[in-house]
Amino acid sequence: MKIVYTAPNRSHHYPYAAALAARGALAAFVSGFPRFGKQAALDLPAGALKRRDSVQLLYLAALRTPFLRQRPAEWLAYLSKCHLDRASLRWAREADVFLSYNGCALSSFAALQGSGTRRVLEVVNSHVSCQDELLADEHDRCGLPYKGVFPAEKRRRLEEYQICDHILCPSSFVARSLIARGIPEAKILKNGYGFRRIPTDGRPKDERNGTRLLYVGSVSVRKGLRYLVEALRLIKRPGVTLDIVGPMTGATGLENMSLPAGVKFHGVLKAGDLGAMFAQSDIFVLPSIEEGQALVVGEALGFGLPIIATENTGADDIITDGREGFVVPIRDARALAEKIDLLLCDDERRRTMAAAATQTARFLGGWDVAGNRLVDSLQTLLKTP
Repeated sequence: MKIVYTAPNRSHHYPYAAALAARGALAAFVSGFPRFGKQAALDLPAGALKRRDSVQLLYLAALRTPFLRQRPAEWLAYLSKCHLDRASLRWAREADVFLSYNGCALSSFAALQGSGTRRVLEVVNSHVSCQDELLADEHDRCGLPYKGVFPAEKRRRLEEYQICDHILCPSSFVARSLIARGIPEAKILKNGYGFRRIPTDGRPKDERNGTRLLYVGSVSVRKGLRYLVEALRLIKRPGVTLDIVGPMTGATGLENMSLPAGVKFHGVLKAGDLGAMFAQSDIFVLPSIEEGQALVVGEALGFGLPIIATENTGADDIITDGREGFVVPIRDARALAEKIDLLLCDDERRRTMAAAATQTARFLGGWDVAGNRLVDSLQTLLKTP
């Protein structure tokens, strides 16, 4: 089987490409990730990596130029995907499967119509209309302006949903959002991501009173942190703290909110310090409004942390509600507070969930496992009419 894979950035795409290559299935990886980036190196068979990053480099330059950060940068991001699309066709014509990131495939998919090449669209977040609606509503609740998904990009993604043969997604949440907007269930493939093990520096856990809640991720409207902060305010128990790890990314959703005592922002932490933060914590909480599958849930499980996460994070594919933690609705500070409080007042339940989290983490595969699952799924596709 020959797979051509196209993606605009590094993210999980590099590990996927490496895993496909390890199975001997990768004919070409067409990458828009800048060749000059610190993490640009990728060990693939000779000739398999096809860098097409010229427009992406212009886009990144625009982001660093104040008067170009708005529409010009958005146009360049859009054009970069179109550039990857056009560049991919020469290799995709010879492939059994052309797997491409959403936004990078429309003209190639059209050209491959009826060719025998299976056209698989990779979608990493919920249906573009779903995420646009969720985020527009959330910004409105926060009293913040919202630009929405770039219109040309949104139209392109919607067309790709229709023209592709199959859609690859990472979680049941993403699958549900697609089905709810008319995508046939039979068209959807689900393949969860691989999970990494976060190293720790081995420092002993603090012996102190109280309970440490941990959030890891960007500090942005999308992540729903305002509801976690409000939940902390609703909890009436002393000694509960919240550590927030991650970069500030523009509007946070915390504007004009007074933060209760015990909230601490740590910014971005590197591997050992991040591992130590996990190891020092008692409960991991992820209140996101929308994301395809949160890798940080698996990382937290590896440290034996009970998880409290919203249903829009893909967490329900990783944990069982009531076993390793709880899955709650989005935008529900009271539900978050109730589950946190339940664990605070029941040490036995918290220890049981921590043990279950550790056990589940042992069965979470890395990117080699995720890549093998993907190859197996695509091989099965080729056997069906």
